[in-house]
Amino acid sequence: MVRSRARLWGYGLLTLAIMCMIFFMSAKDGTESSSMSEWLLNTAFGQFLIRLLPRLTDYGEELDIRKYAHMAEYAMLAFSSGFFFREVFLDRIPRRSLCCGGLFCLLYACSDEYHQTFVAGRVGSAVDVMVDMVGVTAGLIIVFLICILRKELK
Repeated sequence: MVRSRARLWGYGLLTLAIMCMIFFMSAKDGTESSSMSEWLLNTAFGQFLIRLLPRLTDYGEELDIRKYAHMAEYAMLAFSSGFFFREVFLDRIPRRSLCCGGLFCLLYACSDEYHQTFVAGRVGSAVDVMVDMVGVTAGLIIVFLICILRKELK
């Protein structure tokens, strides 16, 4: 496998962009964050998601949509960082890449929750880190499956 600088930079910049998106979403105070969740719930897409996906909590649809948003953000981060580390290590079957991507995402999730402790109306939560890691696992499984399919197709 040959390293591609374009792919390395592309996955690196995509990972950085997703990290920035997560940071800026976490920097919104409790009121802003709540209004974004309510806005999404009032769209057709939000209603589709709530009807399609299982309930996660007993505290209402707004909290469920927030948890699913956490999973989606971190699935995207794991996807991009998994491929970034694959380019770094040149793994055909990406064991190291997946481990490094997972560890990277775990550390970022912990730092993100810590960051939220400084934002008005927000709290850092170990439960949110676990929810994030569900998304990370999904993103890394997709990376693994893509790598396996690419290998079989060649």
